[in-house]
Amino acid sequence: MSRRDHLRFGAVVALSILAVGLKAGSVRGEIVFGAASLALMGLAWLLGEATDQAGNTAGPRTSALLNATFGNLPEIVIVILAINAGLDDIARASIIGSVIGNVLLILGLSLIVGGWRNRIQTFNERVAATNSSMLILGVAGLGFPTLFAALHSSESADTLSIWTGAALLVCYGGYLVFTFSMPGQKLDDEPGHARWSTREAVAALAVTAVATGVVSEVLVESIKPTVEQLGIPRPFVGLILVPFVGNVAEHFSAVRLAYRNRIDFSMAIAYGSGIQIALGASGIAVFASILLGDELSLVFDPLQMAALAAAALVATLVARGGETNWLEGLQLVTIYVIVSVAVWLQ
Repeated sequence: MSRRDHLRFGAVVALSILAVGLKAGSVRGEIVFGAASLALMGLAWLLGEATDQAGNTAGPRTSALLNATFGNLPEIVIVILAINAGLDDIARASIIGSVIGNVLLILGLSLIVGGWRNRIQTFNERVAATNSSMLILGVAGLGFPTLFAALHSSESADTLSIWTGAALLVCYGGYLVFTFSMPGQKLDDEPGHARWSTREAVAALAVTAVATGVVSEVLVESIKPTVEQLGIPRPFVGLILVPFVGNVAEHFSAVRLAYRNRIDFSMAIAYGSGIQIALGASGIAVFASILLGDELSLVFDPLQMAALAAAALVATLVARGGETNWLEGLQLVTIYVIVSVAVWLQ
């Protein structure tokens, strides 16, 4: 680990301590929220960097999975803490927001940057098709409890949510087995260049993961006063702000890889992260809520479901043909901007 890496690590840790100290000092909610957001973005970046270093010797597929998993850690922790704090609407919005943030904003920015620099970029269409079909499955799985609640009782929708969460978790496990066992689903094999030793990378992951949990709790506890004092719509906080804060690691890694013309790897991170949230994190949230005594129903706001469906549809269209360009990235980002404005005005 270089001197610059040590300085960055120390700065993020100091910012995290500052956020915790502001909360302990009963500082205004919006100030605590801002400090916690900056700290969490720094921690997300460190998680992404440590994951990159840990995965350099593991191969692209394993590295992409590690990046998506640890990159999603802040969002998963925030969802669980929001449920524990009684902010079920924020938790549900964060699930949808994380998915659309990955497949619209992160993937869109990656295609813009990569396409602008490298012109037409080609990718493994078979892998992309598998990923896009899993996203469609996630939309269908999360959509059925919402539709059922509109047609029948909400109590039955709660039961359906449990079965849906379990089914999505099982399917996500099958997706992982398929991804790592089927031949012909290889990403580019450009060798990584590790700056950190394995021990340093693992230690950084452990410390950063613990700090992420602490700072996430500070962030969640500051949501209510921030919304009250600044008048920010709660759906906007859950769907846009919180996922944006937690997605910094994926932003940095995916865009950087696309810039280097490693578009397969970049798309694997964006798609993989969205799939992991839609299928994995939603199921984890349901069962965690049962343990916390505040059962979370997978019944979403219609506008949020529409945004999720649009994201999956356009991401599926992008996955066709085996090549992409910056205009397709602009299309993805455009939809994200429209969704953001709609949620603000909701």
